[in-house]
Amino acid sequence: MKIIVLFGPTGVGKTALSLKLAKKYDAEIISCDSMQIYKYLDIGSAKISKDEMQGIPHHLIDFLEPNQNYSVFDFVENCKKAILDIQKRGKNVIVVGGTGLYIKALTENYNLGNVKKPEIITKLQDMSNEQLVNIIEASGKTVKKDDLNNRVRLLRYAELAKTQSKTTKNDETEKYLIFGLICDRAKLYERINSRVDEMINKGLVNETKAIYQKYGENIPCFKAIGYKELLPYIKGETSLDECVELIKKRSRNYAKRQFTFMNQFSTIIKISSINSNEAFEEISNIIDNN
Repeated sequence: MKIIVLFGPTGVGKTALSLKLAKKYDAEIISCDSMQIYKYLDIGSAKISKDEMQGIPHHLIDFLEPNQNYSVFDFVENCKKAILDIQKRGKNVIVVGGTGLYIKALTENYNLGNVKKPEIITKLQDMSNEQLVNIIEASGKTVKKDDLNNRVRLLRYAELAKTQSKTTKNDETEKYLIFGLICDRAKLYERINSRVDEMINKGLVNETKAIYQKYGENIPCFKAIGYKELLPYIKGETSLDECVELIKKRSRNYAKRQFTFMNQFSTIIKISSINSNEAFEEISNIIDNN
């Protein structure tokens, strides 16, 4: 069976669908989320709990300290190792997440080169956003207006520009069936707003405060939506209500960008996830016929 990929924004139903598919096809799940890789970032990253995993092995979750850097190169390298390990044990593979650049680099077989990635990452982190944009555009890519002040995204694209000699598309690409989960925007935004409220009720403020007190604020996870917005409140600079509304707004905007990112894939099958049972049947039929 081909490697199944489920891509989509938060709240679209990836987790529940991946579990159903994993049970049906005797598969293990690899997370493709740039924040769920970190320990202690449980609530804000919507990390799946051990109980929620329902006994299905999950990979690339909860294995880094919050102050450690992680790159596209690292993800592709680690994901390919996980895939081989899972397949050697006779299991199928499902890659699930919302970090589109990671999935694109994996499935379109980016040639990331044999580079000393820590040195490149360090140099990029010392550059201004304008310098990063120049590096990206020099590689032939266009930076969208919405991304001009998105530090995390600029660093990822600049890293690719520095380490990727070219994008190759060969038989590797044929190993994947990529599904893009979509749903009505208004309904998704309602889910996102409710999810943020739920995160606050579960203790996101305390989670953020604990990480801040242990590691400080100059760490990768505090560039992520849900954490960076709470820092002003924790430091006594603004109200909690203002921070929560900002998390909701930025989460909705990010979901919109994720939908747009789907169009950058060379091959993707868009599936409506409004009805999870129908989505499951539709995806299963496609898998069975490939």
